[in-house]
Amino acid sequence: MDDSVDNGLGSVLTRADVVLGCSADSMDEAIEYSGSLLVNRGSVTPPYVEGMKNRERVVSTYLGNGVALPHGVNESKEFIRSTGIVVAQYPEGVDWGPGTAYLVVGLAAVGDDHVRVLSQLAEILQDEELCEQLAQTGDADFVYDQLSAAPSDDD
Repeated sequence: MDDSVDNGLGSVLTRADVVLGCSADSMDEAIEYSGSLLVNRGSVTPPYVEGMKNRERVVSTYLGNGVALPHGVNESKEFIRSTGIVVAQYPEGVDWGPGTAYLVVGLAAVGDDHVRVLSQLAEILQDEELCEQLAQTGDADFVYDQLSAAPSDDD
């Protein structure tokens, strides 16, 4: 039995990293808030947040189903201390260019961790009905449980 193996996102997301009922007047404001959550949890240093905004100027991080996944550009990797994700829920939505984001999942990843984290998030967040529930729930535990659950497939 190897306790160090965690196939879910529970290793990079804590309940404290899920914030419900947020509001923002702009995408930049939402990115700054997600970035501040990553800074507060110790995953990144403050300059990483500018890298998150720069990434958005290059290519949208809107995934669809009301979800955006802001993260830094390659040039901001030096500001990452540890892999982590944070979730900010915007029940009223934030204009995210190609769509409206109700869940903003800030990401900082060391090395190749971003591939694992992104693929797990994409698998969970492709469920449109679940995304609608996550966007409107008042239960942070529900959001945490859905996003931190281990993948259901057998590897």
